[in-house]
Amino acid sequence: MSADKRVDEDWKRRAQAEKELDAAKFTPAPAPAAPAGAAPAPAPAGPRGDLKPNPLFGGLIESLPSQALMFMGAMRDPMTGQAHQDFQQSQAMIEMLSMLEEKTKGNLAKEESDMLKQVLDEVRMHFVRLTQPPPPSPKGPMMGNKPR
Repeated sequence: MSADKRVDEDWKRRAQAEKELDAAKFTPAPAPAAPAGAAPAPAPAGPRGDLKPNPLFGGLIESLPSQALMFMGAMRDPMTGQAHQDFQQSQAMIEMLSMLEEKTKGNLAKEESDMLKQVLDEVRMHFVRLTQPPPPSPKGPMMGNKPR
């Protein structure tokens, strides 16, 4: 067996052992068996008051809308100093935020959940304002004006 093959196999074996150890650490203890016909307990759906906000999460949540706003042309590109619009990229950033909201539901501190919802609402509204055509102007005489 060559030295490269032996090192590779050793690395795989150690990685698998670490993976199993991590899985054992983070796997919850099995719940007591529920009586037959009992419905499983629902997972928490809203923000959790027992969690502390993570400052890194706030940084992530602020970076994605900043990118979305930059792609909407509302902010200048920090590298070029120019403003440009790329609504597809902006929409991708909004979809990432939406996916984060969906995937983290029930696992965020209240402050994190509120921040994510507020940022997502604001960036969506800004996107809609920029991408929707203005309403048509009213036709016909203005109020109080009579045609002659």
